Amino acid sequence: MKKLDTARQLHSRLETLLNTVEREFSPLTDTQLAWKPAPDKWSIAECLQHLNLAERYYIRNIQHKIDQPGVIQPSSTDQILVSDWVGKLLRWAVDPTVKLKLKAPSSIKPRPGLNPRTVLNQFVELQQLLVSMLDKTTYLDWNQDKLATLFGNWLKIRLGDALLMLVAHTERHINQAMRVKEGVSL
Repeated sequence: MKKLDTARQLHSRLETLLNTVEREFSPLTDTQLAWKPAPDKWSIAECLQHLNLAERYYIRNIQHKIDQPGVIQPSSTDQILVSDWVGKLLRWAVDPTVKLKLKAPSSIKPRPGLNPRTVLNQFVELQQLLVSMLDKTTYLDWNQDKLATLFGNWLKIRLGDALLMLVAHTERHINQAMRVKEGVSL
């Protein structure tokens, strides 16, 4: 994989996700967005809030990398992407095609009492921010620049793997929210 091609693919995948959310979830009422298929299952709003919490963490860390003086290259350069075991494992764990269910870390579990419309609007804003940041990250070294993970500062993920993981994680939970929508009374 090459960085610039991957950035274009990620951009396209994010736009597809935004279009899906706009088409499928925006027309729903707050009651429909908050409906849960079972007490121990997440609603559409909870799926989106989980994504909001995770994305805020990583977006903040990516923005910090972008803002570091002297780190950004003078031009967007291409490179072959290299993954280490951390990146491979985290990307596999959130891949939408993997059927393994993992418990979300408590820091990114949705809390009760969400305002579904606010959660939906925040999701759209965060995805749009990630799209705009994606262009800026092409000036960074996706193999050398690393971000702390939600599991702590001691476990770091390469920037390229983090971006791939974020989009796959979003796809996974949008798929989950679409399954919830199938049970919502329209």
